[in-house]
Amino acid sequence: MIEPHTVRQPKQDRSRAALERLMAASREILHEGTFELLTIAEISKRSGVSVGSIYARFNGKEDLFVAVMMEVMQELDAEWQQLIEPLRAAHMPLHQKLPALMNVQAEFLRRHAGILRPFMARADDPRVANIGKSAYLRNEQTFTALLLENRDEIRHPQPEQAVKFCFTVSYAALARFLGLGSAAEASGEGDWDLLKQELGMMCLSFLISGAAQAR
Repeated sequence: MIEPHTVRQPKQDRSRAALERLMAASREILHEGTFELLTIAEISKRSGVSVGSIYARFNGKEDLFVAVMMEVMQELDAEWQQLIEPLRAAHMPLHQKLPALMNVQAEFLRRHAGILRPFMARADDPRVANIGKSAYLRNEQTFTALLLENRDEIRHPQPEQAVKFCFTVSYAALARFLGLGSAAEASGEGDWDLLKQELGMMCLSFLISGAAQAR
C-alpha cells in the first residue's frame, strides 16, 4: 500500500482512474529511461491527467517516483514469492535446486531490469534506498530459506552465512551484467547463459566442498 504522505488518495471513481493512469504513465516513462525523463509535463501528456490534478495528488515528481517505486516493488515481491513456490514444492536435492534457483533469480532480474535501473540510480534518496533495501532483504531471506531446506547437504561449517554469501555474490554479478545501480557501464559484458551457469556451479561448490574453516 502506498503511504498516505506520498500520495493524497482519491475518493471518487473518476479520480481513482486518473491516479491509475498517471501511475501507469510514470512506470512507462521510467521503464524507457531515467528519472530525469520523468517530468510532470510528460506524465500529463501520456496519462491525460492535467498538471494541476497531478500536483493535487503529489507534491512533485519525487513523491510520485517514490509512490511508483513502492507499487512496483510490492508487485515484484509477490511475483518473486510465486516463482519460488514451485522450487520449494519440488523438494529437489541441492545440486538441482541451486542451479534452478539461480536461473529463476537471474531471469526475474533480467525481466524487470528496465524498471529497476531508475530505482537503483536514485539510491541517494533515503526513501528510495529504504524501499530498495527492504525489497533486497526480502529476496535474500527467501533465497536463503529455500537453500537451507537442504541444510544436511551443505558442508560449509556456517551454512547460514555461506548461503547468504551466495545470494550476495550472485545478485551483485547479475546486477552488474544488467547494468543495475552503479554498474551501468558494465552492462552486457560476457555471456548471460554462461554467467548463470557458472554462478550456480560456483555457489554449489562453495556450499558442498566443506573446505572452508570455521572462524
